[in-house]
Amino acid sequence: MLKLLALLLTVSPAKAEIKALDQLNINSYSVELPQPEFSLYKAFEDLDTNLSGENLFQYLHKRTEIKNPITYTGSSNIMFSSVDNFTCENGKQGVFAFYSLICVNGYTSEGADYKEKGDQNGDGFAGDFMNVEHIWPQSFFNKNLPMRADLHHLRPTFSKPNGYRGTAPFYYVSSYVYATNSGAKFDGEYFEPPDAVKGDVARSLLYFVVRYYDRQIKPADYYDFFVSKINTYLQWNRQDPPDSYEKERNDRIYVYQGNRNPFVDDYTLADRIGEKIFSSH
Repeated sequence: MLKLLALLLTVSPAKAEIKALDQLNINSYSVELPQPEFSLYKAFEDLDTNLSGENLFQYLHKRTEIKNPITYTGSSNIMFSSVDNFTCENGKQGVFAFYSLICVNGYTSEGADYKEKGDQNGDGFAGDFMNVEHIWPQSFFNKNLPMRADLHHLRPTFSKPNGYRGTAPFYYVSSYVYATNSGAKFDGEYFEPPDAVKGDVARSLLYFVVRYYDRQIKPADYYDFFVSKINTYLQWNRQDPPDSYEKERNDRIYVYQGNRNPFVDDYTLADRIGEKIFSSH
């Protein structure tokens, strides 16, 4: 990955105070964020190194089941207050706007509290606020749970790039009708994420298909949205491998949901499954 740590001064320490949310009716408590022993090599230590293709796909499908389902409101609040709340380059707590590559200071659970100062992302809209982006559009599965609240495909974004992306497939864009100074672009048909998060997007999509292929998640034009672009997503996954930021995010989600994105733990698993198997689902 083009290191997000260049934009975040530090990744928060492994031991972190996480305040539970009133909306979840849970008292405040402290947890210890998982250490590397929760990485794929431990969580999936029984994984046969020769496993590949459909067998690997089905193995990961079973092993990625969410152990602790969360409500959508709870998931959104957790994302802003904990899962995506790191230390910004100025040394203060904040949330990283996914498509804009900007860290906005704050510590609350409400996206509206994280506001852009002027037009920081250069998209022509000043004072934007954050909301929740579903990498796999929620309208494709009728906003059903657990898909809607699965943190592995949710990201905090400013509302304008989120709105322009809508349900557009992720792909390369040349001429565009909307863009940010981070490299996010929209041409009216496709949305291209910045290079720094192309791999993150790909791993979210691949995870979503592995976890939920047996649910009703497909749009009318599933081929254009996903199948025809699998090769590109596999390339993005290779070219922009997980960095420390994405790996710790995976650890934090594990604390709440009890499952992990295996492609963040080991991005080579995607190629071991392969384009043909992904496209068959």
